[in-house]
Amino acid sequence: MKILTFLLLIVLLSQILAGSQLGVEASTATPIKHVVIIMMENHSFDNIFGYYPNPNASSFTSTIERPNDLLGMNSTVSLSAVPNGTYSTPNPVESVYYSDWDNGKMDGFQSNSGRQAMTYFTSSQLAIEWDWAELYSIADNYFAGCLCETNPNRLISLSGYNAGLTGDQGPPPYVPVNQTIFSELSRFGISWGYFVPDLEGTPFPLGYFNGISEYSSNVGTVSEFEHDLATGSLPSVSWVMPLGGTQDFSQHPTDNVTEGEVWLNGVVNHIMESSYWNTTAIFITYDEGGGYYDHVPPPALDGIQLGFRVPLFVISPYSKENYVSHTVMNHASTLAFIDYNWGLPALNRFVADSNIPLDMFDFTSNGTVNGLVRQPEILQNDSIYPAPLQIPFNDLPYARSGSTSFHLSAAGAQLYVLSNSTYIPIYQSLPFVLIVAVILLALAYVASKKMRKRT
Repeated sequence: MKILTFLLLIVLLSQILAGSQLGVEASTATPIKHVVIIMMENHSFDNIFGYYPNPNASSFTSTIERPNDLLGMNSTVSLSAVPNGTYSTPNPVESVYYSDWDNGKMDGFQSNSGRQAMTYFTSSQLAIEWDWAELYSIADNYFAGCLCETNPNRLISLSGYNAGLTGDQGPPPYVPVNQTIFSELSRFGISWGYFVPDLEGTPFPLGYFNGISEYSSNVGTVSEFEHDLATGSLPSVSWVMPLGGTQDFSQHPTDNVTEGEVWLNGVVNHIMESSYWNTTAIFITYDEGGGYYDHVPPPALDGIQLGFRVPLFVISPYSKENYVSHTVMNHASTLAFIDYNWGLPALNRFVADSNIPLDMFDFTSNGTVNGLVRQPEILQNDSIYPAPLQIPFNDLPYARSGSTSFHLSAAGAQLYVLSNSTYIPIYQSLPFVLIVAVILLALAYVASKKMRKRT
């Protein structure tokens, strides 16, 4: 009888483990069961929202909650709007961010990143993004993970660690994949997927993660993401990225920003039209400022100088309408939300110390306002700003701005990665390359001496 009981326990345990590996929906700290993360390219907060909500346009827009933007500046900084009918600018210089920053003076952009750095878009180019800011939640103290270019910031967004990179070089170094959010989610049985427009080999920046081939089945195309939406097989956590393969909808200068916005709107609308809308939070941000001007000096966290401000939207039925979060956050804050929501250890110390964007949600009324569930706001590609309100401002049961200072360290969370490290294969290491170079030079020298003797 004892042997039979033992065997039954083994079978039960194997079923539990199998369910975990299949990504059976786990319990969450909030009503959010699905997170979708979208990261666009190279625009600062002031470049996208510097003139939002344009209070001079109408009496209505003057009532929209205003973030910390260019409208409140009393300075002689020379800035200009991108003209109506123009949808891009030349690419600002990106390798001079510390000079742009100038120890927090924020006065080096024009002389270092160029005159194009001193421009900002308006609703004539980005009406949909301005509409989302009005209808959902936006953060005006959300900073890039480091005062760095694209590659290290995207590493931070997936591992809370930039591998010591400051520019777009590499790999190497590589980040071991067991130090990423992918490893943590898999370890705890939380399903996930990483989706790009079209798949050609290992999509950027996953090639920076040593051992990522272990998770090749989790990597797919945006078409597969849409198939998952339609068939009820959406992972708990999805990254839907605008760059990958031959297609690029990332809005990177000098691209047409409206084309990228239309792609972005399609992804958001497909989520809204699916059965997952009522349990989903969509996080949309930009990897770094791209050299465009921003007037807010970035702070430091854990000895790391954060990068310039970038937009963050949260679109969800639980997202507060027309809310501006002043919470100080960075790319690791989204990782912290994932860890918090699914009750996981903080991915690493940097993630543990990053504030979580909880103030951007209203979980107290179970996704309803005055008893009504917030329905999705499907925006057309030709939508104009401002959009009609779903809920009149006077009926909102919360303030339209605020902040919080809650992070996993304060909650005593354990760490998944105690100490980050990098990996460089011996054949790619500098000493190996130097030794090979010396050997080749020596061989060339010997060969040349033999040739001289023959002649």
